[in-house]
Amino acid sequence: MNRSDHRRHARETVALAAVVSPNERESLAAVMDLSEGGARLEWEVRDDVTVGSSLRLCFLLDREQAIDVDAQVVRLDEGYAGVQFLPAQQDIVRQLLAEIRSDD
Repeated sequence: MNRSDHRRHARETVALAAVVSPNERESLAAVMDLSEGGARLEWEVRDDVTVGSSLRLCFLLDREQAIDVDAQVVRLDEGYAGVQFLPAQQDIVRQLLAEIRSDD
């Protein structure tokens, strides 16, 4: 069965940049897809980041707008990370998705 059949939230393919801050050290990632529940990042994952690590993601929408979301790493693969947004972030994530959709 296709893994996407088990997802709680539908994923949307996006082309965004995000500043990822694990352990208060920033690096840049490409956001490949996004949903209310999480995101898939193309990102050079550092050795100190493991499944369960907490992250802060700063989604760069344009030169004047960025949205910060707290997340946790749930999946790691070479060059990619799957993150789940923390439940308390639901309103912020919905705002993020609305901003992305309004740019279409």
